[in-house]
Amino acid sequence: MFKKIVILLLAFFLSSEEVNANVRGTSITDSLYSTVLSEQRDLLVHLPNNYKENKTLNYPVLYLLDGQRNFAHTIGTLDLLNQSSLAQEMIIIAIKNTHRTRDFTPTYDQSYNEWGISGGADDFLDFIEKELIPYVNKKYRANNFKIVSGHSLGGLLSIYALQSRPELFQAHFAFSPSLWWHKQVIFKEAESFLNNSSKLNTYLYVNMGSEGGHMLSSYERYTKLLNSHNRKGFKFNSDLDTSETHNTTALAGHSLAFQKLYASLRPGHETIAKGIPAIKEFYKKQSEIYGYEIKPSYGSINRVAYNALEEKDFATAISIFKENAKNYPYKADAYDSLADGYEANGELEKALEMRNLVIKKSIIENIENNAYKTRLINLNKLIKANNP
Repeated sequence: MFKKIVILLLAFFLSSEEVNANVRGTSITDSLYSTVLSEQRDLLVHLPNNYKENKTLNYPVLYLLDGQRNFAHTIGTLDLLNQSSLAQEMIIIAIKNTHRTRDFTPTYDQSYNEWGISGGADDFLDFIEKELIPYVNKKYRANNFKIVSGHSLGGLLSIYALQSRPELFQAHFAFSPSLWWHKQVIFKEAESFLNNSSKLNTYLYVNMGSEGGHMLSSYERYTKLLNSHNRKGFKFNSDLDTSETHNTTALAGHSLAFQKLYASLRPGHETIAKGIPAIKEFYKKQSEIYGYEIKPSYGSINRVAYNALEEKDFATAISIFKENAKNYPYKADAYDSLADGYEANGELEKALEMRNLVIKKSIIENIENNAYKTRLINLNKLIKANNP
């Protein structure tokens, strides 16, 4: 009997671990028929963790190439970064392949016919621009910020999209891009594009692993052009990481790409130090650049409040924390910060109310809450010590 109980308990805990290990948010399948490509295109869709909680917020969209291969690790990486406030929450639309070489290559090269027909990149981008994006915008709460992410030939497509349709996406991820394709045809327009005098408000992340030959030489040629470019408004980061292989650069690169993109869109420490008016002005300009209203980020406003708290300006800190909690009612951390303000100001009962609310919010938000529980325990000890 004892052995049976142990087995049942073990099975219960293993099943519980399996449920709790799921990436937060909602993953669903979707599809649409493409008249441009004359075929059905299947999609894997991931909606952010707070998508259902905050029904007034629209999200950036990541269009992920090689969707079936890259979906799981990408949503997992983004979820981890979201929990650490190191990346934006976003909708992920992973596009499953039908004819990979056809869709990702800008020119026809008969030398690679064993991979499948090539040279259909413009048709594939037409599909994304004229069919997929309108479909996503209608069905999901998307804003105007769009990212394309590709690996290898998909990375080639990402850079080709940057050069041929620079307004289509606002950010481009290219992991181990196959820039060698068809005698490095991508370079025919690269130099003139990067040195164009007109302003280009977009971002590029490109990387390469422990790859030699034409993979490495074409990457080095392209990054040399990037580092000498004069295009206004264009931001980029590049990483050569020989600890990664061709097959793992997308896995490692997504973490860096998400973080560096987010950093490029946030106000710097100098702006935050100037306070909320400066932050609002920063996001007003961002809204003008990208064509939709971008509200000041939770993190930047919260930092101003903590700056006030460090200066013992408790009234200002609490006021800002309250406003942030009002604007982000689904975030447990907003109420935890407000509790910090009350506790620092000696308003322990109000702090206790917030700390209890934090635990409830964290369960709904499905985030790690051990630190919140510890703060609640410590606050109860403090209240008890003050009221023996």
